[in-house]
Amino acid sequence: MVVHFNPLLLPILASLLCLDVLADDPPRIITAPKDQLVVSGRVATFVCAAIGTPKPQIEWRKNGKRLVTQRYTVLEIPNGSVLRIEPVRANRDNATYECLAENGVGEPVRAQAVLNVFSDEDIPKGFPRFSLQPHMQGVERGRNALIPCKAEGDPDPHITWFKDMMPIDMSNTRYSYYSGASLQIVGAEEQDQGQYECIAENRVGTAYSDLATLYVRTRVVPPYFSIPPEKQYEVMPGSALNLTCVAVGSPMPYVSWKRGLTDLNTADNMPIGKNVLKLEDIRESANYTCIAHSKLGNIEALTQVLVQSLPRPPTNVRISDVTPTSVRLSWSYDIGAENI
Repeated sequence: MVVHFNPLLLPILASLLCLDVLADDPPRIITAPKDQLVVSGRVATFVCAAIGTPKPQIEWRKNGKRLVTQRYTVLEIPNGSVLRIEPVRANRDNATYECLAENGVGEPVRAQAVLNVFSDEDIPKGFPRFSLQPHMQGVERGRNALIPCKAEGDPDPHITWFKDMMPIDMSNTRYSYYSGASLQIVGAEEQDQGQYECIAENRVGTAYSDLATLYVRTRVVPPYFSIPPEKQYEVMPGSALNLTCVAVGSPMPYVSWKRGLTDLNTADNMPIGKNVLKLEDIRESANYTCIAHSKLGNIEALTQVLVQSLPRPPTNVRISDVTPTSVRLSWSYDIGAENI
């Protein structure tokens, strides 16, 4: 097979190659791990983030060697990685930890942090201490959650929060500090369920609170009628009538109507919570059923629409006792006589 090359395409190919080269971007660390001084038996966490094109891969090293022990947990976060050491041990974990980011473009980039671990007996003055720690709690979905934390130290410690061992993005407007340290979550959702951790840090050291689980509960209420139809309606022939049925629950139920055994609503036009059945030119009595259903069950409310029959015309109508302002009428039916 012979392939003919069009020389006119050369500038286009060159520009495409140039764009491809320009699209590559060597790695650059935007969040470097920080030095930490922690207590033996507790926790140490390093955060590293890098950008570049292609997306950089991050590797952690200890004193220049790759980490392999099970006491180290590495978690991915957007554009980065978290290294968690738990529990930390004096002497054994005192080391320089390195974040290395590379993406095949240019040279790998590095950032280092030093971890110093001391025993309980050697805790320096001013080291952060918790006077209030997070605790397990539950919150109803959609309501605000408050996870407590309070720490003292000299100088006053700075507070950050982790969820499931990863830093919380406090730029999210759903998260805020309450009284400077506690974490407030606005409108809790299912994804907010997890383990939370308060970190207090000053120049003396870093303290990690106990892990506390937040459970987000979805409120469950079976359907019930808040405005059921009346048990019976009496109307005249040709009348109009609105049958109103309101049901509530969590989740909110669908509400439908039946006339006898016939469904009056389809799945496509079945409202949630409230259904008004409009009857016009009613000519015959019938039974109607309001049905409310959700995944928690079904309930029904029965009502009767009774059409009143018109009386037969009177017979033997007579007028008597006529005066300028009144008249006496009398008539009779087959069943007897009636006077007004």
